[in-house]
Amino acid sequence: MIVDNILYVKIDDENEVASNEITSHLTFLGLSESPSLIHNYRDDTMQDGQIWNYSRYGQTTVTVKFLLQWIDRKDYKLAKHEIFRVFAQKGIFRLRTGVEPDIVRYCRPGAFTIDSPPEDPNYLVFEIPFDNPTGLRFSRLHTDKMTKDNFLSLNLNMTNQQQQYHFAGQTDFEVYNAGAITVDPEFQNHDLKITMKHSGGKFTIKNATTSTSWTYNKNLSGSDTIILNGINTYKNNKLDSSSTDYGYLTLKPGVNKIEVTGANDLDITFSFPYMYLS
Repeated sequence: MIVDNILYVKIDDENEVASNEITSHLTFLGLSESPSLIHNYRDDTMQDGQIWNYSRYGQTTVTVKFLLQWIDRKDYKLAKHEIFRVFAQKGIFRLRTGVEPDIVRYCRPGAFTIDSPPEDPNYLVFEIPFDNPTGLRFSRLHTDKMTKDNFLSLNLNMTNQQQQYHFAGQTDFEVYNAGAITVDPEFQNHDLKITMKHSGGKFTIKNATTSTSWTYNKNLSGSDTIILNGINTYKNNKLDSSSTDYGYLTLKPGVNKIEVTGANDLDITFSFPYMYLS
């Protein structure tokens, strides 16, 4: 059961733990994070000012705030030990809150202190900073694994209806990206996996919304499976990019109009996480 004032922590491949399971004296008070937009400029000595080069999202800091309470000094020491045992680890932390249980961050913890002199009251508030290298938040599940409840739980840029990411025998359809930024596997190395089955020859998939496309040039049987994983193509789990035009697809936020030519029987599934700014 998901509780609102709880932080859920998963370190690497370990089981997820709730913050109140670390020690019963620990209360999650919330977290804060702001987007980091970085602009790069170049200098031209013959021109006033600077010339814009590019912009990108930078690393952010996720600040997590807790209240720690205890009965006596021994209780305080034990609770402090349990907190450091969990949060002072070197792995990758997946963080999600009870308020937004289907949105996660992938972070690494920074240095923090828990310090209370003996004369202080039996409680304190402390913060843990986490480095978020991507500067983004992600849907907990990829689109091909989401249920209707997951869609509604995200509640960000979403319509009230469940979106579809598997299509069979359709040559025109729409793929909805509920995230805040474009899914770009080429220039941003974003996660986008497109799984396809087709019996026949050359075919092309085009996103008319972003003017990106991918073409497979060789014949396939109905038992073959093609996967466009980012910018790399695999046929039956073996690298096969040489059979393509080395194209790729991007997905803008909102509706993306997809067109298929040369494969009226195409069975296709789009799998990617929604990505949100902090």
